[in-house]
Amino acid sequence: MKHPDYLKELLLICLLLLPMAYLGIIWNQLPEELATNYMLNGTPEYVGYKGEFLLLMIFLFFTNLLLYFLFRYIPRLDSDPGTRESLNGDEYYRIRFAIHIYLAVFSCFVILLLQLGYQRGVEKWVFAGVGILIIVLGYYLGKVRPNYFVGVRTPRTLLDNEVWRRTHKMAGSLWIAVGAVMLVAGFFLPVMTGVFLVFVAVVLLSALPYIYSFRLYNRDKG
Repeated sequence: MKHPDYLKELLLICLLLLPMAYLGIIWNQLPEELATNYMLNGTPEYVGYKGEFLLLMIFLFFTNLLLYFLFRYIPRLDSDPGTRESLNGDEYYRIRFAIHIYLAVFSCFVILLLQLGYQRGVEKWVFAGVGILIIVLGYYLGKVRPNYFVGVRTPRTLLDNEVWRRTHKMAGSLWIAVGAVMLVAGFFLPVMTGVFLVFVAVVLLSALPYIYSFRLYNRDKG
């Protein structure tokens, strides 16, 4: 079994800490009050304090930390040496790296906007950022080899490598297309419409690949 590269793991941990370190450095430069969710007439719907923004960043940090431990240690639970080898390989690491570098860069970008005094439209960037993440995950989803932890894991895809390959090719294309739509639409939609779009996207991205794998498996088996 391939042993983990601790320098690569250290890089991921640095990406975890980067946004909080940046926020700590420029904390005194942020305004005390932060207006968000602007209406069409230019009036903010809500004015909060930077302490609330700190809580948001702490939440994002622990979310990223949870993702790190899940992707880092879950592969060890698999009793199949071949699966563990696949999940500890370069392809699996690239997926982990893409997720963590995105969250780090995006968090730092939001902090930079507030540091520069650009409060208006920050929520639009959040929707666009979700679209970018979906595109990146979709790209790697289409390349994931059969395993028990990452991808569209159904009894049908796990039993048939061809069903796995075709399902993930379809799912990857779907994720990229939905992410591109969200990336563009996020700049033009009202906040509530954007939230609804994210909800619909989550349902589609979760349900359609499973339905496709079911139909594909049963068609191939006659």
